[in-house]
Amino acid sequence: MKKYSRFQIIAEDKIGITLKILEKIYIENINLISLEVFPNKLYIKIEKIDNDIKLNLIKSIEKLPEIKKIEEIELLNHEENEKRLLAIIDAVDDGILAVDKNYKIELFNRYCESVFHYKKENVEGKDFRKYITSNEKLLNLLKSGKEYTNVKLSSENENGINEYIATGRAIKDDDDNVVGAVCSIRNMKNAIEMANIVSNTKDDAFKEIVGSSKVIEKTKSIVELISKGNSTVLIRGESGTGKELFAKAIHNLSNRSKKPFIVVNCAAFPENLIESELFGYEKGSFTGALNNGKEGLIQKANGGTLFLDEIGEISQMLQVKLLRFLQEGKIRKIGGCDEKLVDVRIICATNRNLEEMIKTNEFREDLYYRLNVIPLIIPPLRERKEDIPQMVQYFISKFNTKLDKNIYSIENEFINELLKYDWPGNIRELKNVIERAMNLCGKDSLSTEYLMWDYEFKNHSFEVNFQGDEIKLKKVVEIAEKSAIIDALKNHNSIRATAKALGVTHTTIINKIKKYNIKWQEKIPL
Repeated sequence: MKKYSRFQIIAEDKIGITLKILEKIYIENINLISLEVFPNKLYIKIEKIDNDIKLNLIKSIEKLPEIKKIEEIELLNHEENEKRLLAIIDAVDDGILAVDKNYKIELFNRYCESVFHYKKENVEGKDFRKYITSNEKLLNLLKSGKEYTNVKLSSENENGINEYIATGRAIKDDDDNVVGAVCSIRNMKNAIEMANIVSNTKDDAFKEIVGSSKVIEKTKSIVELISKGNSTVLIRGESGTGKELFAKAIHNLSNRSKKPFIVVNCAAFPENLIESELFGYEKGSFTGALNNGKEGLIQKANGGTLFLDEIGEISQMLQVKLLRFLQEGKIRKIGGCDEKLVDVRIICATNRNLEEMIKTNEFREDLYYRLNVIPLIIPPLRERKEDIPQMVQYFISKFNTKLDKNIYSIENEFINELLKYDWPGNIRELKNVIERAMNLCGKDSLSTEYLMWDYEFKNHSFEVNFQGDEIKLKKVVEIAEKSAIIDALKNHNSIRATAKALGVTHTTIINKIKKYNIKWQEKIPL
């Protein structure tokens, strides 16, 4: 490692003094590294020289009539500031990543080391795309200057999958051109814990559960009571009633609130992947497995709560493994031999009739009783219509920000129309209707002219208008088939669950979606 000598020079503020000092350095054949000039003060940094040459240089500079004082120092002014700043950046409880316009990493603090599992000395000066994959947000920031805030991202390397929350800001020159970017990063576990810390009061826990009807207040009271224990909870209710919000409220009001709340949609994962996602696997367990294996979601939820949504969709094999975990509190990774004790509270949810599934041998009775220790029934929206005006105000406030709107009032007729409807899609459908109306609205008030109903929900009966032989039976069947698939997809939110509900294979539904050009994109959690 190269060593340097640094000097502070106090001098009269006269034109040409800097050139005279540089000339002395040149005469001694010394390599100048850097120079800082201030009124009455100069700082120089040179390559390390032996004492004799150093003394000669000092005496030579001291002979200049403008020089008042010269002394050796440990760091230049900017070096001291830079080291202080780097120490602060390394000390903060966030990752700080800075890159230039050529994708080179300029700053990579210790927190980043813990998130991405690389040492800063191995990545600084290198192309970030090699080490931090799947970061389209950062690439777009460097190209277009489009900034982002608190976005969930993931990156995969030989050390595993790294999930984190990131905020990106552009660095611009005087002409507003992007010359680099800086990102603040927090790993997912820490972000979840921080969110839970500020969400464990009663008001915070119920802030997204809008309404004050008698039935919803009673449900909230039950949530408060059951949040104090560790027993398994089975949340029942129609699709769109907000079962996940109640599960999160139970967690946030519990003594586990500072630990992770992990959500798993059992219907969203392919059947051959959900076991490895839940229980994890050892390295080399199967083709495509990560070199270092993978920690399962149950283990990630250790100390906290695991919410298994759509529990009625898991396979018989996984039901057995989940039952064993509930009985013993231990997990074994795929391909592993060792069992690990895990402290997790399980909350499940379903809109399916598990009792009927037990009769048809689709769901294990022993698992059902393990899960249904505390049943929680979420009322449908049609049973709490008095909450609709309050919900509409909540959604308008939310979408004003999202859609950059300024809607502050609602006409009475608009609310009356909402109250007449039975809401088979529940709160999710109401949310969609309000968002749709706000997109169409060009004023500061919502009226019925902007109310557009969902055709499939509004019209429950299947009707085909035809005359004589203009439409063949085959066409009628196709129309009915397409309508049934669209309805099932809306109700079950996954291709796999839709196939089960309609009594056909997963492949059949995929082929029908292609045949009828049904617009559907299944969302699989990262």
